[in-house]
Amino acid sequence: MSFRRARFIIALTALAPTLLAAQEPQPAVVAGRVLVRADTAAPAPANGATVGVVGTSLVATTGADGRFLIASVPVGARTLRIRLPGYRAADRALRAVGGDTVRVEVVLERSVQLLSPVRADARRVEAELFLTRPGISTLVVEGQEMAGVPKLGEPDVVRVVQLMPGVVARNDFNTGLTVRGGEADQNLVLLDGFPLYNPFHLGGLFSTFMDATVGGVELLTGAFPARYGGRLSSVLDVRSAVELRPGVHTTADLSALGATARFAGGFAGGRGSWSVAGRRTYADAVQSIFTDDIFPYHFHDLQGHAAWVLGNGTRVSVTAYRGRYVLDADLSSFEADSIVSKSNRGRWAFDWGNELLGVVIAKELGERTTIEQRLSTSGFSTRLDLGSGASTQRSEVRDVRAAGSLRVRGDVHDRSIGYELTAQRIRHASGSPQTETTEFDLTQRPFTAALWLDDLWQLSPRWLLEGGLRAEALSGRSWMALSPRVSVKYFASPQLALTAGAGRVTQTMHSLAGDGALRYFDVWLASDSFVPVATAWHWVAGAERRVGDVGSVRVEGFLKRYDRVLEADPSEDPQRRGDEFLSATGSAFGVDMIARWQLKSGATGWITYSYGVSRRERDGRTWAPGSDRRHDLNVVATRPLAKFRVGARFNLATGTPYTPIVGGVTRRVYDPSLDRWGTGDPEILIESIGGVHNSARFPVTHRLDLDVSRELVVRGATVAPYVSVVNAYNAKNVFVYLYKYSTSQPTRRAISQFPVLPTAGVRVAF
Repeated sequence: MSFRRARFIIALTALAPTLLAAQEPQPAVVAGRVLVRADTAAPAPANGATVGVVGTSLVATTGADGRFLIASVPVGARTLRIRLPGYRAADRALRAVGGDTVRVEVVLERSVQLLSPVRADARRVEAELFLTRPGISTLVVEGQEMAGVPKLGEPDVVRVVQLMPGVVARNDFNTGLTVRGGEADQNLVLLDGFPLYNPFHLGGLFSTFMDATVGGVELLTGAFPARYGGRLSSVLDVRSAVELRPGVHTTADLSALGATARFAGGFAGGRGSWSVAGRRTYADAVQSIFTDDIFPYHFHDLQGHAAWVLGNGTRVSVTAYRGRYVLDADLSSFEADSIVSKSNRGRWAFDWGNELLGVVIAKELGERTTIEQRLSTSGFSTRLDLGSGASTQRSEVRDVRAAGSLRVRGDVHDRSIGYELTAQRIRHASGSPQTETTEFDLTQRPFTAALWLDDLWQLSPRWLLEGGLRAEALSGRSWMALSPRVSVKYFASPQLALTAGAGRVTQTMHSLAGDGALRYFDVWLASDSFVPVATAWHWVAGAERRVGDVGSVRVEGFLKRYDRVLEADPSEDPQRRGDEFLSATGSAFGVDMIARWQLKSGATGWITYSYGVSRRERDGRTWAPGSDRRHDLNVVATRPLAKFRVGARFNLATGTPYTPIVGGVTRRVYDPSLDRWGTGDPEILIESIGGVHNSARFPVTHRLDLDVSRELVVRGATVAPYVSVVNAYNAKNVFVYLYKYSTSQPTRRAISQFPVLPTAGVRVAF
């Protein structure tokens, strides 16, 4: 090779990157304005609307004048997606020309709000998540999907969540969530991102979330991102509904359970919104009309939410909640003898409730950087008083937390860093005021700190990778841990994606409620020098197929490996610390499937199927927890029919484990006045003898629920009556068995779950 030729090749090689760069098309810029049309008024600037480029991580937020700008948009045919709470989402097709600026103006129309507080297009939410996030084990449910699901008493968002894949409902009487082999206390339940410890009423029969206040739900059942911590199984985030229409708008619900009212509206030209809602049951009030001997039970909920954008672009939102249920009965009034001699007579008081107050302050620093600060205080308390002070128990949790994050969005990377600091006060006490004795009075003051990093990386048009790391520390135990999280999505085609994810999770708060079918009395304790921290690993792999614009099918396999899981010790000594829980290892594995569809006109719904196996092991002994349901099938569908909307839900599931009773023994008592042993007068005390723990299973359960509703417009108000029938064909699903060994022929009697249970209600909105 000649020297001249060699020099030419070297020069060409050196200039190759420059030549290629010159051939690479320059990105485009998209700028424009978003307006909103409320009622008949002229369009007004939309403040706080999100504008994103579908298929990329490029997102901008409109300012007070409704304007936005997105730089570095890839050339070619693109679709803008514009979203604003309270308005219909809009898509705009455009062609991005390299080095040029594309101008866009969009007018959003107000969404119709009838039966459900939000009329968001669920297909678009799913499609956006499918294109822009790995979405491992993530399910989003909007108001439109929840509206037609058959109801028990009134709409309940948690009962809708129980119909999702991987979520097991223990029985009809419990809205507690058991997710992929976990326990009910292993779920992080959030309201607008703030924690609620026990969001249930009546031992778990109803949740504390009022349907009129729910704007949407996000459920993460495994391998969740690094910003979430503190629980082993799942994250349930319930978002408040937002009303941006000016003036005061009212929604009133009257159901077989109680009455709910919500007042909401927008202000400052669409830059702010507010809402206040309340609910109360009225069984005690109705009963008092017919008799003086009422069962004095009720529960109530109050919730408020406000959000507004200040003149400098700072967004502020406030969420407040308070809910309690109260039972205060004097059982001695039903006895001929008013002298209280036993704890099951006399005054019997029980209350249970949650409180929450949270504030979020967020500000855009430029076009691609967002800083957010959260401050909140939340608490849970319950008190049980038996026999006018013969025996009392108390459990209280109060926490104050500060959390913040910094997010920087780029063309390829979407990076976040955040922290969380939590100070708690936990008290668990038991004793007898009548005898002035205290069994125990435990107070804990743990402090937890966490720092997390997260990066959503678009490696190429086909690959999405989200990696994160969570560092945690706990006082009182000198405990620190690093929990990695990673998830990846590969687009085999524009409509088909393969996903995989893994992550380590930890839990420092634990419930003493036990493994029973109901949660009568819940007690929380924190990990300390006596109680260890629970840990687990999540492994998930799956595939998701979009079916045009009408639905999707997703299948996921999962493995959850418990390095340590805690269970309440039924034989604990109240005078001894450290035996409150028993430590075990375990695993849960299985497959989840969900097929969702939403036709433009016609049926809407989903089909879910879950297969799961859950195991616990301690001291060489292996058993299945009470939530181990192997097969679980749910079919949910709603369809317009003439002037009505018809909804149905069918469930078929295998039975869960229980411990059988194999015999009974008579416990003799000593009578000091007669100096002899006997069986009591008049009681005969028989103690049951249990078999091998959870060695038997209840029979297969099946149930059909139906719902019919209609929407009418009466003098400008929307009136929507509905009728629901739970267990329409009266299936005799077993709840529990009762054994009787006091007769010559022992018997076993099955107590059924819900019988045929019709309910009716109406919503009025104006």
